[in-house]
Amino acid sequence: MKTRKNLSIAIIVLLSILTGCGIYTEISVSSDASLDFSKYKTFAWLPDDIDTATSPYNNEIIRNNLKNYFGRNFSERGFSVNLDTPDVLLQIVIENKKKEAVYPIYPRTNYYCSYYYCSSYYSPYPYNYYYHHYNNFYCDNKGECTKKTTYVEGSITLNVIDRKQHKIIWSGTAKGDIYDDAYINRDIHPAVLRIMKKFPVKSIERKTTSKPDVVFNH
Repeated sequence: MKTRKNLSIAIIVLLSILTGCGIYTEISVSSDASLDFSKYKTFAWLPDDIDTATSPYNNEIIRNNLKNYFGRNFSERGFSVNLDTPDVLLQIVIENKKKEAVYPIYPRTNYYCSYYYCSSYYSPYPYNYYYHHYNNFYCDNKGECTKKTTYVEGSITLNVIDRKQHKIIWSGTAKGDIYDDAYINRDIHPAVLRIMKKFPVKSIERKTTSKPDVVFNH
């Protein structure tokens, strides 16, 4: 009983770690390395496409929250809003794709239960011995079983556009769960932090609060 309890605790801890680490599986950035980004001082947002408010994963509330998150980060980097002649234009692109994942269901040795009272495979429903009748659970003629799940992979892309040159000078993308209420309702969405860490212009607050170099007098 103690061993089974310890195993349950270990599984819970592992799932927590995987959930926490798997929010964003990929961060990608493209940048014009020939530019001096410090010359840009003002920004404004490009208007959204008229069709962006038709999806539960891409609606006006989500987009406005993301604009607030990004706008705050640009302000911390010394940028100010200019609706007339901004140096750069910001654009948010949200994409969602339905995907399938197939996981192996590994056999286990039944040291702590009899054959009739213990399933031979790990399952998210360990006490449902008829789980194999669900469509997302499959066993081949060799006895190897898999579970198939469907999920939505989302991505946030921030495009920074030089208004005068009409070209994208920087772009950052984060893939992951961008619409979870646990993250949408935070002060700063974690995807924004991950993207903005890659931006060439760093936070002014971070610069001023950095520790000075230590000088040793001889």
